Amino acid sequence: MLTPELTYTALLIVQALHLLHHRLIKRHISSAEVVSAAVLCVPPTVAIPVGLLMGTHLTLIAVQIVDSVWVRTLSPSWSSSPGDPRALNAVPSVIASQ
Repeated sequence: MLTPELTYTALLIVQALHLLHHRLIKRHISSAEVVSAAVLCVPPTVAIPVGLLMGTHLTLIAVQIVDSVWVRTLSPSWSSSPGDPRALNAVPSVIASQ
C-alpha cells in the first residue's frame, strides 16, 4: 500500500540516483531537479492532503525517470560548444559578430 512516507522515500532515492546520473555523464540539471528538491523539503507528516502529496511525489519520480532515459537530448552537456543552441552560454550569432 502506498503511503506518503513511502513515496517520499522513493522520490528521495530517485532524486539521488538521478543527480548522480547527471554528474556521471556530465549534463546540466533542469528545473525538475530543483522542484523535486523543494518538494523533498516538505515532510510527509505535514497537514497536506495525502493524495496531493503522494501524487506530487509519483509525478516527480516519473519526470526524473523520463529525464534519465532521455538525458542526452533534454539536458545540455557541460562542454557544449558556443554555437550549440542547447548550450547555457550560447551567444546569438548576431551579437557574436559585432
